Amino acid sequence: MQASDSPVRQLRISTVRQLSLRFSLLFAVMIALFSAGIIVLLRSGVRQQQNRELISAARIIAEALKNGRVQEIDAELPYYITFSVYQSGTQEVIATNDPFLPMLPVTPRRAERYTAKQYFIDGDLNILYYAVSVHAGEAYVIQTALNMDSDTAESIISGIPSILAVVTVPLLLLSYIAVFFMTKRTMRSVRAMTDAAKNISGSNLTDRLPVTDKDDDFDVLAKTLNDLLSRLQTDFERERRFTADVSHELKTPLAVILGHANLLRRWGKHDPDRLEKSLSALIREAHSMEAIIENLLQMTRLENGHIRIHKTPVPVAEFFTRLIDSTQSYAPNVSFTESIGVPTIYTDEALLHQVCTIIISNSVKFAGEYTHIELSVQPLLEAERLPDAPASEGAYIISISDNGPGIAQDILLHIFERFYRGDAAHTRGAGGAGLGLSIAASIVHALGGSISAVNTQDTGACIMLQLP
Repeated sequence: MQASDSPVRQLRISTVRQLSLRFSLLFAVMIALFSAGIIVLLRSGVRQQQNRELISAARIIAEALKNGRVQEIDAELPYYITFSVYQSGTQEVIATNDPFLPMLPVTPRRAERYTAKQYFIDGDLNILYYAVSVHAGEAYVIQTALNMDSDTAESIISGIPSILAVVTVPLLLLSYIAVFFMTKRTMRSVRAMTDAAKNISGSNLTDRLPVTDKDDDFDVLAKTLNDLLSRLQTDFERERRFTADVSHELKTPLAVILGHANLLRRWGKHDPDRLEKSLSALIREAHSMEAIIENLLQMTRLENGHIRIHKTPVPVAEFFTRLIDSTQSYAPNVSFTESIGVPTIYTDEALLHQVCTIIISNSVKFAGEYTHIELSVQPLLEAERLPDAPASEGAYIISISDNGPGIAQDILLHIFERFYRGDAAHTRGAGGAGLGLSIAASIVHALGGSISAVNTQDTGACIMLQLP
């Protein structure tokens, strides 16, 4: 048992780990994008501030140059800004606080970055400078600059990626651990459903998947699967009942067939009378088996919804006339009375005719060939609605009653069950397989109605069909 559980457990753990790893990777990407965005925004803000400082310093120098105070410029500028002023024609430097500051192209709009490898003996040149042309009697170029290698803000921004990298690693580890345990806790419902599903098989469909009171997606999934299991259980039980019914009902004709076959093999083939009787019995039982199988198949198709219903307007008078004619073709002594309270009904005529034929033939079988049958169609009153019948406008009741001996009270509860026979011994002595009224009930349910049986005041039996 442990060996069979290990793949499931490995699958569960790998699923949790996979989800945790995916979340951690997503978290890492989010941190990277967030960090990059922060760095870009900080760098942009610092650069704008540096640009404003260099431009402001150039304006101060230009003002001092116009007032002839070039030598006093250094005292008015921040200590971290270097500058130089030179004539644009001769490029003669007239003022500077950094003799190593190169003469660079004019940048009248904004400051620009300038780097030079091995500019100094001990290092590179890395500055942000602003150069603008001014006229103060002559043409001059004012150039202000910041040393980016010694700029505090630039150093902080450059160090942020390293700091974030150091901080991100434990964050990712903590996030993986947190998500791992949260996912493991969340997957408990899946594990419970998996354990329950392992105990469900074709021979045991009564178990259901556990449902919590959280009403989350896992509960929706469990309820959906439970509904599916309920439908499968119904289908399995229907198929199992069909198989049991066929097996039970075919035992008698098969036994009769085998008995007559053995008689024929022993001495019947030399006895013409015995041969004729046995062949007749074989043919009769074969037809009985054929009818049983066909009836069961029809009931199965009805219960599974595989028979399409074609409803059309049906004139009641013509429908009753057809029923009477078909009955008197095999029982000419049966009399009929008609009561038509609804001139036209809307239903599947062929299926309704089959139901009425089954009921009438059942009356003829038990009430005798001289029975009187009353056919009635009346609109349905709310007070007359059967308990299990659906509410519907324009509903009606078809009743078929006879003047026979009626139905015993202990039989009334079972007459629509499969293979139930109304004779006292419950054998084939009364004829039929006990499927007629069961088929009638299945057809009525397929038509959306209900069926019931009662005894009338005249001790006769009455079968009522309530249809929408």
